[in-house]
Amino acid sequence: MNVDSYLEIFTTLFGWMFYGVLWDVLTETGLVYLPFLGILLDNWREPAADAPIGPASDTSLRRLEFELFAALLVVVLAAQPASLTAFRASTIEYTPPPTLSDPEPTPVNFTSNDSTFGVSGFTDPNAVVETPGWWYAVLSISSGLNHAVIEGLPRATDIRQAMQYARMVTLQDPVLRHEVAQFHQDCFVPSRSKFFRETPRSVLIDGLLNDFGQQDLDWVGSHVYRATNGYYDSYRASVPIEGWPFDRHRDTEYDTANPPPHGRPHCKQWWEHEARGLREKLIAAVNVQAAGFPAVLLNFGFTFNSERFKDTVARTALLNRPPTWSNNELKDRNTATTGWMSGVESTVKSIVSGAGIAVAAGVASLTITVLLQLLPMLQALILLCIYALLPMLLILSRYSLNVMISMGITIFSIKFWTVLWYLAQWVDQNLITSMYPDTNILVSNFLLDTEHSTKRVLLNTATGLMYIGLPVLWTLIMGWAGVKAGRSIDSASAPYGRISGDAGQQGASIVRKAM
Repeated sequence: MNVDSYLEIFTTLFGWMFYGVLWDVLTETGLVYLPFLGILLDNWREPAADAPIGPASDTSLRRLEFELFAALLVVVLAAQPASLTAFRASTIEYTPPPTLSDPEPTPVNFTSNDSTFGVSGFTDPNAVVETPGWWYAVLSISSGLNHAVIEGLPRATDIRQAMQYARMVTLQDPVLRHEVAQFHQDCFVPSRSKFFRETPRSVLIDGLLNDFGQQDLDWVGSHVYRATNGYYDSYRASVPIEGWPFDRHRDTEYDTANPPPHGRPHCKQWWEHEARGLREKLIAAVNVQAAGFPAVLLNFGFTFNSERFKDTVARTALLNRPPTWSNNELKDRNTATTGWMSGVESTVKSIVSGAGIAVAAGVASLTITVLLQLLPMLQALILLCIYALLPMLLILSRYSLNVMISMGITIFSIKFWTVLWYLAQWVDQNLITSMYPDTNILVSNFLLDTEHSTKRVLLNTATGLMYIGLPVLWTLIMGWAGVKAGRSIDSASAPYGRISGDAGQQGASIVRKAM
């Protein structure tokens, strides 16, 4: 049987194992028979108190027959575990929702190599957990319906997954971070200053700005600086760069008889070289930390090894550099004061910087991606608690048909949350792509920049509420349906309850006439 999340593989078997343990305890202690005693006492006491002896006997017998039959039916269908409807550990599996990058995902089950379920859960793949037939049918119908609906819905574009991968990328290698800082200082800063000082205009520059946008001027891999003469083709590294060989035709400021171990490449070559280029090093770092990110980007219309593809991957790595504190007024130890005030200022800066990073991390954790990971886990744990406590609920309700139907609708409703989340995800993806139909703008707004964009904040808030609001609305509707179903069942047994009242009224009338 298919379940709706990785954790539900674990909680399904353990939930029904707890059910079986609790049912065995209640059976051994005799508590499972107390509801029948309550049925007998109520159906003897109420008719005897409300009707004469003759009609009371008939009423008591009819009500007793109906309630005992209903209670026994509940015991057989929904209380006593049966071997015919048992869960086997090796047959429970989870199939992730299909996406554009993975249209046919591989099911995960007990025997999956990347799972520890068989180690920390049920160690025997042939382990069997017996389940009452009613609940087995409810779970089978719910799971089958969920997967049928999800298969029929269109595929999502994986932009949230791309955003999750993008947040995973950071420049952790200190050597690479130093090289990026060196390139920024020796190439980007002088080129950008020269461009805005001279404000050159040409057909080439206008074409590049039309293709890559004005933001192309504000990052180190700018196509304008790389393609325009007098910028990256003229500036060089101010110091020898590790990994770049000495070139006597280029590095003329050094003695060829005693050359340095490394050379000083031009900025264009330093960035674009296919083997030693800084951009290739950034792409390699992304492939190590978030191997799935380049593959997800291909779903947005990028071509592998294209300029836009390489630029997007490199910019992602550059935007996630660790934060550093800076100050415009620099004196000793990066402070604006000296002496003991310098220590106080440094301490205050550290506290403020740490608090800001903590707040930013807290806000970032409340993203749609985290919500999507959390909600299925809560769903699986809620179902685990329901499965484990069902025996007590059935006994306290005196094996009520109303409770059996209502809890079946409850479990079906909770299981259907999976479909609602997939629907919300699909709507979320299409809202994003409809608001940003241009792929470059889409990637720029959601992966590379504008973290505090008003439109993006509003969109994330609306879709975040949808992930929570749809299950709440659905549960309220199904709760109303469960109440109506319970009332229908109660009304079916109402005539047997009215018999005693009618008999009492007739008996009182006979007594009045006799007097």
